Amino acid sequence: MDFKRLRYALAVADEGNFVRAAERVSISQPALSRAVQTLEDELGFLLFDRGNRNVAVTVAGAAFFNHARRLLFDVRNMEHDLDLLRNGDSGRVAFGIGPLHSGALLPRMLRQVRAEQPGIIMSVSINNSNYLLDHLRAEDMEFFMSDVRLIEAAEDLIITHECRQYGGIYCRPGHPLLARPDIAPPELLPYGMAAPTIPEVLMVQMNKLFRLPPGRDLPIVLSCDSVHTLVDVVAECDLLLISSHAALAEAAELGRLVQVPVALPPLWADIATIRLRGRTLSPGAQRVLQTARAVLSQLAGTEMPRP
Repeated sequence: MDFKRLRYALAVADEGNFVRAAERVSISQPALSRAVQTLEDELGFLLFDRGNRNVAVTVAGAAFFNHARRLLFDVRNMEHDLDLLRNGDSGRVAFGIGPLHSGALLPRMLRQVRAEQPGIIMSVSINNSNYLLDHLRAEDMEFFMSDVRLIEAAEDLIITHECRQYGGIYCRPGHPLLARPDIAPPELLPYGMAAPTIPEVLMVQMNKLFRLPPGRDLPIVLSCDSVHTLVDVVAECDLLLISSHAALAEAAELGRLVQVPVALPPLWADIATIRLRGRTLSPGAQRVLQTARAVLSQLAGTEMPRP
């Protein structure tokens, strides 16, 4: 069976249209149609019900494509591993990280990798977990790091818990709140909050922590994935900043921000590494991940798993 024909047929199944599928795999539409027809002749059944414009996968085709996807993934894994054996570490590592955790971890990790492994070329995506998961499954990256609560367990994923990071609410020195002896959560709300992008599932938890009524969200008036920008803004106004202790450790040491002494249950995130099952990490990716774990163990407010 020709693997190229399998790829062409899968493109038609994904696109539901021969023209779009031909554009995706960069061949002419007639050539694609002939390849799919040849594959159907070999199989002895139709993969698609053809309409005027779009096509639908047949019942037999759906069963076939389940096997075909796994087969092609295994073939790509074999090619990937053979390439590693032939060439060793290519020095190119693509990985991703969620915005909630990038501020503290990423700069330190990149500096350490550059110092210890200057030959590694890194491509980093900072984005939400859905984007990172889609690109991991598209094999555009080797792994990504995110809050495990945002990732649904699946057979094709290996999810490795790395650490728990605690956070808090910070403000500028001299903020009016700091003059009050006992600060209750509702007293924070009129000042408004600044924070990195908070996914919906975490926002629901934050609303519960602040005991907000249904239909009312925590007043995030400034959302930005640059921790440095958030610190610069909050240090000059009365906004309150929600972030991890690790991300704000430097600003706190410099006296630019102080933690608000408010009685709230602990704010935390469980960071995990997510990668594809069956896909071997390149030597470069293994070293980058090893460096990330070493940096995480040194960050403020970070609890590593017990050995």
